[in-house]
Formats: sequence, C-alpha cells, structure tokens
Amino acid sequence: MNNIIENIIKQEPFVGEDGLDYIKVTKEILTPRKTYLKGTINGKYRGDKIPDENEKSDLYDFEIYEAEVNCNSIDDFCKNKPFIFPNDFKNIDAQKKIKGNPFPKSKLPKVLPVIISANNKTFGINVLEPKLYEFSVVRKLHQIEGNEVFGSFNAYITGFVFDYERKEEEEIIGPIIIDEPEPPLINPPSTCHWYETGETETKPNYIRYEYECKLHNHKKWSPWIYINSPYPNHPDSGNCLGELIGLIGIILGLIFFVAIFPSLLYFIGFYILIFLISWLSPYLKWIFRGIGLLFLFFFIGSLINLFVSNSNNYTPKPTVFDDSRERNETIKPIVDNTNTDIKNDYLIKKYREWKDYDGKIYSGYYTLKMSDVKKANFYKNNLNVNMSNINSYDKVVFSLKEYDKIKLNGVYKLFDSIQNKNKLSKVKFAEMIVSFVQDIPYVLILEDNCDANLYNDNFTRKYLLTPNAKCSGYQKFGINTPVEFLANLNGDCDTRTLFLYTMLSYYNYDVALLSSEFYGHSILGINLPLEGKKYFYNNQEYTLWETTLIVKPGLIPNQISNTNNWRISLKSQ
Repeated sequence: MNNIIENIIKQEPFVGEDGLDYIKVTKEILTPRKTYLKGTINGKYRGDKIPDENEKSDLYDFEIYEAEVNCNSIDDFCKNKPFIFPNDFKNIDAQKKIKGNPFPKSKLPKVLPVIISANNKTFGINVLEPKLYEFSVVRKLHQIEGNEVFGSFNAYITGFVFDYERKEEEEIIGPIIIDEPEPPLINPPSTCHWYETGETETKPNYIRYEYECKLHNHKKWSPWIYINSPYPNHPDSGNCLGELIGLIGIILGLIFFVAIFPSLLYFIGFYILIFLISWLSPYLKWIFRGIGLLFLFFFIGSLINLFVSNSNNYTPKPTVFDDSRERNETIKPIVDNTNTDIKNDYLIKKYREWKDYDGKIYSGYYTLKMSDVKKANFYKNNLNVNMSNINSYDKVVFSLKEYDKIKLNGVYKLFDSIQNKNKLSKVKFAEMIVSFVQDIPYVLILEDNCDANLYNDNFTRKYLLTPNAKCSGYQKFGINTPVEFLANLNGDCDTRTLFLYTMLSYYNYDVALLSSEFYGHSILGINLPLEGKKYFYNNQEYTLWETTLIVKPGLIPNQISNTNNWRISLKSQ
C-alpha cells in the first residue's frame, strides 16, 4: 500500500517577476487504495462431475461464470477497511436472520468478475479475495445434463476493489540560466562579415535577431534582449511619428466604416471572437480533452449496458392497440333451472379488438363461465407437483392445459367466426390468434408478493422497480391458467405461451411450448413454412414466436436467440 506512483503530466515554462525563466511542473500522485464492498450476489454456475471408481459420485467441481452484486447505499462501500460478516450485513436484510455460513474459500477464484448495481447504475468490476456467505441454489433453475451441472444461486458477498487515489501537485523549478554564445555583432572577425537577415524570435519581454555571414552563409542568433513591451520594434527600425499617423488613420477608417455600414459590427464581433479563441487556445485543449474523456465514459457505459442487455435480463415491452370497450365486461346470471350445477352461475362477456401484422383489425366478444374460472383456480391451487427439477414445470403446464382446454368454447367461437368471415389461410389464421395475445399488456405473474425486495433475480427485481410495472402476486407456480388468463387478461411469458399452445393445438397445429431456465423465459414454436429463427427437433423445424411483443414469427431478440438454451416442455404432435 506504500507504492505511490508519480507521473509528470505537463511542464509549462514561464518568466517570473524577476525576468528570469522558470518551469511549472504538474505531477499526478497515485496512491494505492482498497475499496471494500458488501451486498447480495446472484448469478450462474456450471460444473463438471468429479469421477470416482464406481461412477456413482454426485460431487461436482463447479465455477461461477456470471454474477451481479447489488449494493443498497454508500454505506456498503468502505475505504481500506474490510467488512465483517454477519455483523456489518444487518442493514441489507433486516427481516432475515443471517446465520453466517461461509462458502468454501477454495471454491472461489481470487478475482471474481461481476456486474455491480448501486444507485440505479451498473458497471463491471473485478472483486478481489471475494468471500461468500449463506450460499443458496435456486432449485427451480438447477439442471443436470450428463456430467455437467448448471444453475443459478444467491448469496451474500464481501471483498475489495483495488485502484489508485489520484491527486495533482504543482512544483516550480528555477530560475533556469541558459548560457548562449553571443554572435560577433561589433568588429566581427576578418574572415566573416555579419549582417541582419531581418528574422527575429520573441518570447514574453525578450527578443533576439538573426545574423548571416556573407562569406560563408553561416547564421547565428543574437543574445536575448530584455525589453519593456512584449512586442518590441527593432531599435533601428522605429519611427514613432509614422506609427502614430498610421494608428490615427486606422481609427478614422474604422469609424467611417462603422458609420456607413452598421452591418460591419457583425464582422467586428466575429474577429473579436476569433481573438478570444486564439487568446484562450492554451486552455481550450484541456476543455476539449475533458469533453473527449466524457465521450469515452459514455462509450464505456454503452458497452457495459450492451453486455447487461445481452444477458438474461429480457424485459418485454408490448405495444397495445386499445379500445374503450375492452376495459368493460358484462356479467349476466345464467338462468337454467334444469341444471342445478349452474343455477347460481354467471356468464362473463368480454370484448377484444386488435390488429394483425398487416394492420387488419379484428374484433369480437367471447364468453366464460364464472364457475369455470373458479374451478380453474381451485384446480391450480390444489395441483400437487413437487417443483424439484425442470420436468416438474412440464407436468404443471401439461396439467393446466388438459384441465382448461374443454372450457374455452367462448373464445373458440370467436376465432371460428373470424375465420368464417375472412377465409384466412393456415398461416394468417395462426397470426390472427397469436396477435390476439401479443396485443394484451404484459403483467408479471408471481408466486409471492409483488415486492422487489423479496427477489434477487435480476429480471424480476428490475421490472418491479420500473414506474409502470404491472404485477399479479400470490399465484401458485407463478402462472395463470388459460381460463384465468381470458378472465383477467393478466399474463407474462409462460401464461401467454400456455394459452396460445392450448389454442393452436385445438386447431390441429404442430406447436411446441419451449422453456429456458437460462433465460428465465417461455416462447412458442410452430411448424409452418415461415422465415426467421428456427428450433430443430427430430428433423422438424419449429419457427420461434415471441408472445410478449407484437412481432412476426421468427423475429427473436438477440439476447434470447441461442437455441442451445431452449428446450421443449410441451409438444402437440
């Protein structure tokens, strides 16, 4: 910590009040500094199975390859003083009792690259000598494929960032005495006759003249001559009366032109501006260097933002075609005394209007039974599936689809009436159904409360902190069934994809519901002759179709386009 570095930034010569030469040296002093930090960390890990003689080992040697650290305030950073766990971590999560279980230090690298979030800003750093506590694996995202394991984790972290604290100092060196040989001005040697060439050099309060030898074409400079004026005339060339007359003539000429041509004032202002720029030129270079540094910081910030946006932080922002009738629904009692099961039932009637990709407008009403909505919710809440692996999620979406598919006659009739009226092709009919869902505003569906402080995963936390975030909490499995979605129009990616999968499979399309634990996202795949991004499975091509944005099939954002990170959860054929 004592390795202080000194760099010379610039040296500026100047003449002091005593008329002698000095140099002002500006130095950069860099002092080593350790900035300790504390916070929560969430990220991703992967590992390889540790082999043994019987090939029955369940141990894995894994590494952290992507992580983000969240810091709450300036108190989470400290200069040259490490944080002690768990005493210094009480302000991070006051409601949770921190036990202080450390993560094995041997499993951590000495340098951990992370993306740090603090004060609504993100930037990349290297955390040195990181220490993790309360390490927990997100079970839903933990996957095992052959001899590899990967998934996501949450933990508390402390460590430090090494940098240098910078300050500038100025030092005056001088006076500087320069001995220069004097040229022979008086009685030059007989071998050379010196005469003035007319060339001069000046510096503040000094001037010197150039001399040339007629016989040998040699040139020399006279010593520096101290003068009172910074712009002297040669002693032999002065003509005070002539200069005075010339100055009076210039002043009278300016008065004449200003009086005759007022517009010349603009030119005078222009030349004054040029004079100011030339006068300020020694300082402007530092101003432009500062502007250049700002552009460099903006460029680096854009690169960091690009890196973050290309991770799994995919935030859908649908564009909505709205109609005032869509905000109202009609609820009428069902009168049927012959069936006691629905004697106290109600019929929900909702209006929808939306556009397809060609701008064609579709509209109509669909109906639902209140009893079907309640039954769908009851079935979901009582569905007993242990979410211990990724196949558990597939069982959930399959069960919800099977239970609801016979209770959607109201929306089937709406789509049938549109088809009978417009005679749509198989591709256009599918586009009409998908755009019906894409037009509906995005609502995040969560299994717990809609409180950003409860979540460590990057997408959920950031989305809930946005001003216009919409969320529906306390929904089991974090999903709405197809019937529930039609009733409340609240749905995120997997709710929408499950509904569309149910619709298109009803109409005998070869469709797939694709899931990605890596991206934390769900998407539709359809086997149709369409252009765009494909998912290949058993010699079949499924065009990928985003359900949370109004986009055509095959147009997939770059940050979720790696098909190696997708898998099929449901397949209709």
